[in-house]
Amino acid sequence: MKLKFLFATLLTSLTIASLAQAQEYPFFEYTAYGYLTARQYDKFKTQQNLSPYTKREVDLTEFALEGKLYLNNSSAFEFEVEFEHGGTGTAMEFDNFEEFGEFETEVEKGGEVVLHEIYYEKYFENKVEMKVGKAPIFISLSSILTNPKKRLAVDASDAEARMIPVGWAETGILAEKRFGMVKIGGGLVNGLNSEFYNSSTWVGGGYQRHFESTNADDVAGLLNIEYGSVKDAYGFAIAGYYGDSQSNRYKVDKLTVPAHVTIISALVNYRLGRVGILGQSIWGSLQNSDAVSAANNNLANAVKPEQPNLGARAALQTIQLSYMLTDDLGVYIQREHVNTFEEIAGNNYVDTRYETEINSIGLAQWWDQYMFVKVQYSKEKTQLVGLPETSNLRIAFGFDLDQLTD
Repeated sequence: MKLKFLFATLLTSLTIASLAQAQEYPFFEYTAYGYLTARQYDKFKTQQNLSPYTKREVDLTEFALEGKLYLNNSSAFEFEVEFEHGGTGTAMEFDNFEEFGEFETEVEKGGEVVLHEIYYEKYFENKVEMKVGKAPIFISLSSILTNPKKRLAVDASDAEARMIPVGWAETGILAEKRFGMVKIGGGLVNGLNSEFYNSSTWVGGGYQRHFESTNADDVAGLLNIEYGSVKDAYGFAIAGYYGDSQSNRYKVDKLTVPAHVTIISALVNYRLGRVGILGQSIWGSLQNSDAVSAANNNLANAVKPEQPNLGARAALQTIQLSYMLTDDLGVYIQREHVNTFEEIAGNNYVDTRYETEINSIGLAQWWDQYMFVKVQYSKEKTQLVGLPETSNLRIAFGFDLDQLTD
């Protein structure tokens, strides 16, 4: 693995050097990926209903355009625009000049067409890289394996959306330095908004994509240590996130105690020949979760969570074993478990509906270098007594022109 990494590093250096000689600055590179999904799954009419029915749907899931403008041989400007589910959406606004402060919804923007990443990137001679702007944070598989070509499954994780933001990117300053095979990174970014925490997504709902601007009264710190490269399937890493989410609320008077979020993750993605292993373990805690639940229960109906009951601690595990039958055809089995009520505080209660196990099998086929089809069948079971096991069949069809040069 070390020889592979050193060869990849040498190749990248030679590529950059040749570009520096052959290209005149500034110059621009771009790539893109996109796919649609056909799905058959079991669905419940309400949270209280215990009898599922079968639903079928097709979805223009995502189209992403990534661009990188090289300003010189040591700096660049990178962005990614995502069109999700067809390309329209809504945004929310908070009008504090109304009598009691009012949330309003406008049809314009808010997660369906989104500038997911935009940041300035600077490279220094001592193997230090700095990013300023909105960039992905290194915390989970879904924030690292963003391109379809980097994973066999339809999504990097089916369980992450029950606990943390998926494809998590925040605005701030990030820096990393490489020491041979080891890379150490950290940063300071805007924090989450606890007004949108709920039972079904835990702190994931606090990802600030609802409004036209992002509150930054609370910030969060990041730290990660990576050996090799998790993105390129020959590495493992540990990562951490810590930040308050009290002051990023719009109704600041509803919560008068801190709401610190702590997330710690261990990640592995390694392929040896045709055999691959992919996994993660994520642990999280929410300070004063009972007070956050009480405050959210008193919000206006426009933003009040349907299930404001929150766990104080949460945990998630993902493990996937895969085998490449050919260079372009792979099969896998995957197991995920998530429980956002590992512990509770105060008057909050354990909701066993949100302890879930998802078992999947699937395959991915590539052709014409860029085209792919993925088929995944999953069974999902919660710990709620009387709630039956449900199934989910997904077929994803799309393309991926691969990633830009890092």
